[in-house]
Amino acid sequence: MIDQLIKDFSASIKAEKIKLIVQNLREYQPGLVFGKLYNQEVKDMLMNTPPEKLFHPEKVHDRNFAKAVVSGFLIWNDCEDEAHSLAQNIPIAEGSYFHAIIHRREPDIWNSGYWFKRTGDHPVYSLIYDYVAEYSSDKLKRILLLKNKWDPEVFNKIIEDAQKNGNMNDKELTEIQHAEILFLIAHSYRHSLG
Repeated sequence: MIDQLIKDFSASIKAEKIKLIVQNLREYQPGLVFGKLYNQEVKDMLMNTPPEKLFHPEKVHDRNFAKAVVSGFLIWNDCEDEAHSLAQNIPIAEGSYFHAIIHRREPDIWNSGYWFKRTGDHPVYSLIYDYVAEYSSDKLKRILLLKNKWDPEVFNKIIEDAQKNGNMNDKELTEIQHAEILFLIAHSYRHSLG
């Protein structure tokens, strides 16, 4: 299903450099904790290209959402320090949301929870809820969907348990987190354009 999410997002992109970034990251699924940098070329492009050029030929109408897109791609590419530096200076819910994901992947679950509280009830939560309802095991559904809404604190707890128990390669949890990152990048991309 992750492949389909990437295809759908890629099909909606007109910005040539953003499309290239998605193509270069397409085969990589970030883990539950940060790993080594995946693609140096992507990192260089994200760090050295102003939003006007990164989003060309589309026009950026909201620079904070554009910065959130960059932060999301940095997270996907395992550029922890760069993603963190950027996310903590984005004064909208999407900055807090990406900041929460960064701390979850450090792992620093308490700090992640703090940033999820600052995020508030985000529109992406319903997309993650639907994704889990459709594609996750019954066991995970019973835990994650207990409140009939997406609760990032419950997901954080499951991730924390996986981290403590050495289940860092849990495919199902990794895919949910990857879907979450993709949904938030796509959401931020749409809002950056107006």
